[in-house]
Amino acid sequence: MPTFRSFFRHLTLFSALASSALCQTPAPPATSAKPTLDHVIGTITAVDKSAQTVTVQEDKTSTLHTIQLANAKTLLKVDPAAKDLKAAVRITADDLETGDRVDVRGTKLEDSPTTFAARSVILMSARELAATHQEQAAAWAKATSGRVTAVDPAAGTITADVRVAGAVQPIKVQTASTTEFTRYSPDSGKAAPSQIAQIQPGDQLKVIGQKSDDGTAITAQRVYSGAFRTIAVTVSSLSDDGKTITAKDLATKKQVVITLNTDASIHKLPPMMASFLARRLNPNAPAATGEPAGNGGGARPTGGAPSGGAGGGGQWNQGASGGGPGGPGGGGPGAGGPGGGGRGDISQMIDRTPKIAITDLKPGDALVISGVATGDNSHLVANTLIAGVEPILQSAPAQGGGRSLGGDWGLGDMSAPQ
Repeated sequence: MPTFRSFFRHLTLFSALASSALCQTPAPPATSAKPTLDHVIGTITAVDKSAQTVTVQEDKTSTLHTIQLANAKTLLKVDPAAKDLKAAVRITADDLETGDRVDVRGTKLEDSPTTFAARSVILMSARELAATHQEQAAAWAKATSGRVTAVDPAAGTITADVRVAGAVQPIKVQTASTTEFTRYSPDSGKAAPSQIAQIQPGDQLKVIGQKSDDGTAITAQRVYSGAFRTIAVTVSSLSDDGKTITAKDLATKKQVVITLNTDASIHKLPPMMASFLARRLNPNAPAATGEPAGNGGGARPTGGAPSGGAGGGGQWNQGASGGGPGGPGGGGPGAGGPGGGGRGDISQMIDRTPKIAITDLKPGDALVISGVATGDNSHLVANTLIAGVEPILQSAPAQGGGRSLGGDWGLGDMSAPQ
């Protein structure tokens, strides 16, 4: 869930910060009735310093709220990476600027449901947030990606296979009490705090930390994991609401239900690109009409401009602009950085292909889908769906009665947590 949303705190954390802030204000006399406090999290879109008001666009509803600051008792600024208010600094209403992220607690005016008399305001500066996102994006891009082969929770170690310069080699991940663990849910595809004991062999892993000089070990600061799969299917049916697809897994010949993640994207490969990728997987695959022979390892086809990320609401430090690497195709294991083994090229190429709607699909269409799987693999929460892949599947080597996609797809399964 990867602005750089890889390390974003969820709404519950921000609510905890806001609640803590309220605790710093004097309690009303025991004989006074406590007012009902309303809560708005969003981005400042306008500032009127003379009227001591700001306009805040709420994340959840996009509603514009006028926030009256004259009687606010608590105004604090927190660092984008803050977990509590220990390092928060007091500010004034004059410190609020357009683009800042705020959590406002206050009371609605009786005659105007979109006007709040603020009691507390917690600010995250847009400038500091952007700088933090840039730093975190750089860390994510350089992270080490691999597939878990062994876990020892007692020793705090994880062994994973990573791809380096086209070859697979093991790496030992050493964790500590300060290591942050995040895992992608098989039910929603969203990221949530976890523990090392939840990591299982076969999981996909992404580690941010300090590598040893010889590259065989890494001391982990943050570990992201999930039961990710990349499968080839043919569409059997689509739900009326356009949220799920029932398809046949071409490897297992079993039916799988595919639910689209909130930020899921569907791309369609142009025929020339599909032929190029088919020949990258299998050099003996035929070239598409109009494609020069021998192009399997040569020039890479390109598409339109990068799609960018889809912003999400309801998160404290999602960023003023709401976009970034955490969106569809925003990068995951193999999407550049150490251990990428060239897979980032494919991921970036796919990210530049045209997007289509689920309604553009029909029964019989072939898809390559990446996402988070349930324990029995009968359900997949999809992050990325790719159509137009028939040439690739036809050229893929057969294994176990199905088609193997190989290990170099790099579809960005593990997008930055949201």
